Amino acid sequence: MPTNSKSPAVSSNNPCPFLRALVSEGLLPDDVASLGQVTDVITRVAKTGDGQPNLPGAAIRAIAAGANGLNPLQVVRNAKDSVQLNALRNGPLDKKGAGSGILDTEANVVKAKLDRLDEFASEKLSASGESERGLDLSELVHMMNENFKRAAGRRRVIDRFLMDGEWPILLKVMGKSGKNGRYLSVDEVRQLFLKRKLPERMVSQLA
Repeated sequence: MPTNSKSPAVSSNNPCPFLRALVSEGLLPDDVASLGQVTDVITRVAKTGDGQPNLPGAAIRAIAAGANGLNPLQVVRNAKDSVQLNALRNGPLDKKGAGSGILDTEANVVKAKLDRLDEFASEKLSASGESERGLDLSELVHMMNENFKRAAGRRRVIDRFLMDGEWPILLKVMGKSGKNGRYLSVDEVRQLFLKRKLPERMVSQLA
């Protein structure tokens, strides 16, 4: 982990909150990174989560290879060279506002959209018995369905499938093992968007 207190800047053309946090934490560069580096960092960070979740490296590499474009030349270039993390916006994985809408086109946090998470959350009990607002898988699915419904007229069919590669994966990586199952802490998700920070319980294991 970097020792400097000032977080690196993150390009507004990187619309993924999890990747933005990895850049801000100094784990990935803001511009280009090899597929191997991206895969290694994501799998290593995932294992710091509750229960040490394991993300398949092959799946990460496959997604990263097409992140900047799906034409064969671009996929080959990404696979052989690197992924341009500051050029993900408007790429094939960008839902262009059909998702949560928490980040606008300039990667600014839209407070009303972030606060909307609480509409789908409920009280959860952590493993230690503490109560907090959280989202389990069924609540995340409900939220994603509502986001897709809200985007009627400007959505693509694929956008709903792309959502399944975001919030449920975030639940697997950042989720807490609660008394009644795994859930995403609303406070930790807010920190991810507002401060581009991973939970301290995970960061401390990367030192």
